[in-house]
Amino acid sequence: MKVLCYAPHNRWVVHGHWDMTIAHGLKQRGADVRYVMCDGLFSDCDVYWKAWEDRPADACLRCQAGTAALAAENGMPYEWLGRSLDPQESREARRWVSSLQRDELLDARYGDWQIGAWIKSSVHSHFRRSRLDIADPEVERTARSYLYSGLIAAFALDRLLDDYAPDVLLVFNGRMSSTRVALELARARGIRVVCHERGPRKGTMRLTVDRTIIAREPYVALWDAWGEVPLTLEELDAILGHLSEREHGVNTGCIVFSPELQAHDQVYDTLGLRRGRPVWVLFTSSDDEVAAAPDWRGRRPQTEWIADTIEYARRHPEIELVIRLHPNTGSRRSVGANLQQLVELDELRVGLPANVHWVAPDDEVSSYSLMDIGAVGLIAHSTVGLEMAAKGKRVIASAPGVVSDLPFVRTAEEPDAYLRELDDALALAPDAVDYEVRRLALRFAHGFYFRQPVEFPLVASRHDAVATRNWTSPAELVPGADAGLDRCTAIVLDGQPVVLPPSEAERARDPELERRALVPEQRLVVLAYAQELINDVSLLEIWRDGFTSADPATLMIETPEVATEALIEAVSRAGLGAEGAPDMVAVAPGDPTLSNAVAVLSRERSVLPRLDSRDALRALL
Repeated sequence: MKVLCYAPHNRWVVHGHWDMTIAHGLKQRGADVRYVMCDGLFSDCDVYWKAWEDRPADACLRCQAGTAALAAENGMPYEWLGRSLDPQESREARRWVSSLQRDELLDARYGDWQIGAWIKSSVHSHFRRSRLDIADPEVERTARSYLYSGLIAAFALDRLLDDYAPDVLLVFNGRMSSTRVALELARARGIRVVCHERGPRKGTMRLTVDRTIIAREPYVALWDAWGEVPLTLEELDAILGHLSEREHGVNTGCIVFSPELQAHDQVYDTLGLRRGRPVWVLFTSSDDEVAAAPDWRGRRPQTEWIADTIEYARRHPEIELVIRLHPNTGSRRSVGANLQQLVELDELRVGLPANVHWVAPDDEVSSYSLMDIGAVGLIAHSTVGLEMAAKGKRVIASAPGVVSDLPFVRTAEEPDAYLRELDDALALAPDAVDYEVRRLALRFAHGFYFRQPVEFPLVASRHDAVATRNWTSPAELVPGADAGLDRCTAIVLDGQPVVLPPSEAERARDPELERRALVPEQRLVVLAYAQELINDVSLLEIWRDGFTSADPATLMIETPEVATEALIEAVSRAGLGAEGAPDMVAVAPGDPTLSNAVAVLSRERSVLPRLDSRDALRALL
């Protein structure tokens, strides 16, 4: 089998280590691998974004030197993409870009090649803008530069694909400029494309097949395959443990954006929230990466959705609305800043009602603390919706995203439908938790964080682009040496699904263990009166014969202090001091826990449904 590995972004060392390790593993399994890097062909590419790092005059020289050194370090033979480019094609690319009118740029086509659509996402990322104003001279110049580079890539990759005729293309990301060009040209030929990107946990990768790494289809497929499969106790421990790690900024695959957790009282005091009222938290999304992807496009801009939510809170002062701006929009933790979005969002801050509270990207308020105190989470694209639903909270999605349209989230893209969802949420108590929502969200979260990603300890990655390899010779990368590499090569060579479907045994799992682990035990609480039990020990014998210590039932006995010793004697006479006796507790008159009782064990009183037999007691469980 022939595999073309196209790797133009190896200045980001972690990605170079990943795909060179996979490439060596493919060779060890008998594949013919051709490894191709960029030799300074492009006037702009995603290695240098203006929003992050200005492109220096010697950018390509630096990049070539670094990527060649990395290939040598990994013992990876390579060739330059420029070998497949005809010099005349550079002139043709310049002619074509110069011929385009400004309003044609973002939809520009060269024959059948949709170059404008393929490079658009990179222009969004270059400036970190959710919207592109092509009338801005700098945006126009940059779009033309990416179009030139995209067509150069198309010329060279088209010839390379024809000459080599690979069975599979292995490429980083598939979203950015020339990697998107490579993906589209390969798919048009029926060549299978495997894209790789960093995973959601440290030391993991994500893979997609015939889709860019940001495509939503894999999430839908994950739910379709595993959504009805209960989690085992081990799987529950794994996902609950990892979600706890994320709250503390541990074991994440990328930069940690949220500040450290705060105590709930501290959040209430810092934001001026009124206690006892339901807290709704609106989490904005850092969306410039997906702004050009049609399957992520909402029916309306984020700013309109936020404005409508503010006006709703103005009409409903009984709720406390917190608007948490995503820290990656522009903070000391972010990679660059979406200045355009920050300006637009800041305009919404003017004239906020007293029950709307603003948390800016750099404010030291943890998103996870907000999830804890919130009764409702309002999201656009953000994966915070998954983490909040995994706490059993109501989540309302207003735009397509990782969890939109899944059964544990309320999805309402149309404004009227969104307002109806807000109306419905008004009935929720401040501490509302839905255990069915939590159960389903945890199933998806386990798939998202554990089933989809590939464990890849052969490369020691960090939150940034730096990494080191944990192997010394390609001879170590043989079949069976590492499960993660075996999985990657099976996906590339054998067409194995990225997420394996559940087995018949997994589909047949009993959901009761999962339910018991997640749903708090519902105890039967029965009221009794000390003096009546003292006078009629047979009532205590009914309790003794009705339950054991293993049953979720408690007899709550209203006991004046003067009756305590006599009650102890009556309990002993009824044989309730033995091991295995059902649960009982003496409570002082007026104790608020007495209100938890749902029935009364009595022959005289009927303040609650009255029970006076063993069968009547058992019927309540």
